[in-house]
Amino acid sequence: MHGHLEMIKTLHKCELNVPTVVSKLIFLADSSTIDFIDHDRFTPLIHAIRRGHLECVEYLISQSARIDPISDVDHVPLNLACNYGSVSIVELLLKYGAKILSDVEGLFPQHLVARSGKTPELLLLLKEHGADLNQVDKLYSWTPLFHAASEGNVSCMRILLNIGVQLEILDEKGLSAIYYAAWEGHLDCMQLISSASVFTKSAPKTIKVTQNSAFTGNSIPEFVSVDMDTIPELELPPPIIPLRRYGHSFLDTKTLIKIIFDGDGHQPLTFFHDCKYPAARLTISSKISDLIPKNILLPFQEDTKIITFQIDNLDTFTIDFDVFPTYGAKVIAKTVALPHTFRSLLCNFGRCCLPLFDPRLRVIGQITFNFQVIKPFQGKPLEITDFQTYWKSTCHLCQNSNTLITDSSLLGDYVQLFVQQSADGTPVLWPKWTINHFGIEFLISRMTYEQFIYAGSRQAKTAQEITELKNLPLESIAEVHQILSNSAISLKDALELLPKGMHVNLQICYPTLDEDKVLNLGFSNSIDIFCDAILNVVFDCARTTQECFPDAMRSIVFSSSNQTVCTALNWKQPNYPIFLNNYLRCESKFDDSGLTKTSERQSMSIKEAVRIAKDNNFMGLCCSSSFLEMAPALVHAIKSQGLVLVVKKHEASNQSSKLPEGADGVLQKNGVLRFNEKISLSS
Repeated sequence: MHGHLEMIKTLHKCELNVPTVVSKLIFLADSSTIDFIDHDRFTPLIHAIRRGHLECVEYLISQSARIDPISDVDHVPLNLACNYGSVSIVELLLKYGAKILSDVEGLFPQHLVARSGKTPELLLLLKEHGADLNQVDKLYSWTPLFHAASEGNVSCMRILLNIGVQLEILDEKGLSAIYYAAWEGHLDCMQLISSASVFTKSAPKTIKVTQNSAFTGNSIPEFVSVDMDTIPELELPPPIIPLRRYGHSFLDTKTLIKIIFDGDGHQPLTFFHDCKYPAARLTISSKISDLIPKNILLPFQEDTKIITFQIDNLDTFTIDFDVFPTYGAKVIAKTVALPHTFRSLLCNFGRCCLPLFDPRLRVIGQITFNFQVIKPFQGKPLEITDFQTYWKSTCHLCQNSNTLITDSSLLGDYVQLFVQQSADGTPVLWPKWTINHFGIEFLISRMTYEQFIYAGSRQAKTAQEITELKNLPLESIAEVHQILSNSAISLKDALELLPKGMHVNLQICYPTLDEDKVLNLGFSNSIDIFCDAILNVVFDCARTTQECFPDAMRSIVFSSSNQTVCTALNWKQPNYPIFLNNYLRCESKFDDSGLTKTSERQSMSIKEAVRIAKDNNFMGLCCSSSFLEMAPALVHAIKSQGLVLVVKKHEASNQSSKLPEGADGVLQKNGVLRFNEKISLSS
């Protein structure tokens, strides 16, 4: 028996190293080993398929190797070949009569092809051999179209749509394929489905799950005598009392360090020889006594990719990374991030790659992460006792842990103002990255405040129109937006000139790293300095207004397409709410109002935006109306996470007061942000 097991091990090793001749010799010695299963439930055929060894696969099949599983827990050779994209192996298996079966996950081979996206032509091959491309899986009731849409595999989607798969099928949650393409931010997939007329007039085909019952629909149950005293009294559940929360958590004196393990398609933690280091747990700790070590199971999951620390002194802060095996407490590898890693920043965020050392100080791998440093507000904060903060009422649903906002202090109309910074750090108003001066486009970020004012004076509105702003009625928000969008003016002067009591939506324009690389904007100040400058102006204006006009209450909301700016503004103050803009659209253009296209990040998915907003306690999201109209279920998905939803309209509308169904506010093209009188519950 021992010799038999050694032969099996040798056989599997041969399949891993491709010596087909040796494999033949082993089978000649003992052909019964052809279907033996190792501890991973791999047969020699499975090993050969995983390694892409066509000759071995062909020989094993010729020797009558089993090509279909004999139990529900066995691997399906055809499914594995489809997952790895091996066209020649799939053709071979189908030639020998491999069946179209589901694997342990409940996925059929056509689902695996659509999910992996490696070889889309396999969909046509499977269809020729009887595979149903409208087949729903046993996992989520997804068709291949769902898998392709969720993963963003455009080539697979084109093949499926050209074949004419059904577009109106809904999964077990009642959601369509275009919803998952929108949720993951795959605009190309959304456009393909939309152009294929996904919203047909036919009734949606849902997957109905039949449940066993004690009697059939035509039978009548017999009456049973019941003792009335044994029936408990009817008790109603306690009423749902909304919880009103004022403001949000903020940094008083501490500094926030955020570690983000996002490998951009690669694993954040890698070893140079994976087989030698069975890592299973990462411990992140610091020498600071009041910080609790954080344990992360490997590989990283969505809910473990972000780690935060609040510290007192950035100059002495270090982070230790220790990697442990599945069992035991012996360290496999470790490394440390020193204080200079977090201090030497110009933009408050960066990327770090550290070597992993074994106990003998040999480099055996690396760990990569992004990080963000947010410092507390350096100016005089707005006193919570003297100035009313925003509030929101929330309640928890009984059937799940999702939170819904039932009411908030956001009411009425707000004027949209675009804020960016000059080279000397002065917050100014201008809707584009550049300003035209004598036919030349100059970057505002490279102009001093005086230069910006001089360049803008030649094309801006007249001084009389600007000075008359304070005399305009509160209802003239669109006119105010139009005047200030064409006026070179500082944020301080604009807030002083606005009609008293007019609410303001400050959209903060600060480029992301990708935008800065493309446009070479050359922002001289960090996000910390920029946000502090804006808050200083806003706070000083609020104090002055309260002192001179105590009855004129002005509400302010901050919004930005830069998640780092939103996070910094949110952690620096508790007085004003924050909205993250996510203007994903399926059109090739973004904004017809002359706003800079690159100021609206296109790559962020709805899923990512919701996670960021929820993790950082933002008030909500601002999303494109055309995007939400294509996938209306996104409205409920966003609001069920306790977020307020504002919809941005990209076209002029005569019915400016009408909100899209389920939205809490609408941002019109004329610069008017209008909130509903009462936040609607997501049903």
